[in-house]
Amino acid sequence: MTIEAQPPAPARTPPVYDPADPQSGRAVVNYDLVQLGIGESWVHGVSAHGQRIARHVLPEGVGVCRAYVLTEAAWPEGAELCVTVDWSPDAAMRRDHRKRALPDGALEHWRERIVATARALESLGYTVEPSRWRSPHCHPGAEFLVYRMPDGVPPREAPAERAWALSGPVPPHYQQNFWPYPDRSPQDVVDHALRTAGWRSWEDDRESRYGRVAVRQITQMVWPPEADRCAWVTWRPSAVVLPDGAEDHWRQCLSRLRKAVSDGGLHIRTRARTWGPEDGVAEFLVYRLPVAR
Repeated sequence: MTIEAQPPAPARTPPVYDPADPQSGRAVVNYDLVQLGIGESWVHGVSAHGQRIARHVLPEGVGVCRAYVLTEAAWPEGAELCVTVDWSPDAAMRRDHRKRALPDGALEHWRERIVATARALESLGYTVEPSRWRSPHCHPGAEFLVYRMPDGVPPREAPAERAWALSGPVPPHYQQNFWPYPDRSPQDVVDHALRTAGWRSWEDDRESRYGRVAVRQITQMVWPPEADRCAWVTWRPSAVVLPDGAEDHWRQCLSRLRKAVSDGGLHIRTRARTWGPEDGVAEFLVYRLPVAR
């Protein structure tokens, strides 16, 4: 089954990328997806009764791609822009949840569109890494890491097959919708280590002098290859700290957070640039190496 790419959409004013605004990177890639004929768009107008209306327009036959903001802590080293892109199959090729089955041609549709989507984005200068974990048997759509390096800087090399701690997708997915006992989800593993060290969540302690943390799920696509559990940790400074003491507060609290992670037997990754008061929050990937059984 061969599906031709859609013609480029009519030109419109391209958004401007501002590295200080994560949403601007998402806007740039979504704009490029529309121009390539594989993104979603909206047509605005006025109804016969004078009401403003907007019609959602999707490409035909190729599925649709949407870009999403990705924490800078998970960007490839040196990248100047990075997002995740989700691809949803064409409506006729989506999983029938009542029958728990794929329609005829769905596997070919996935294979063709993953290659075509990557090539289309690469033609605009992006580096594209399809998720090694997504499949039509486990997920509703495919996923890509899409990033741009500065001029003259080569993209990173893909890790060798043997470098990955895991060989399959982690829950939840169609085949396994929860973490079976005695395993724990990545969020539980990381949250337990931080709570043991005395950290509390945003909801539990809004006035903590050490600031507050949130532990959230993050796509397996950006886990370090050596990890068997990984979560996204966001730290927010204490609301009671005065501006004059902000630099010391950030330095001391983030040092304490790193020690808590290390004492819990976990590892931490973040961006190359140091987090500071101008960022508002600090973000990290916190992960665990495989546990010997």
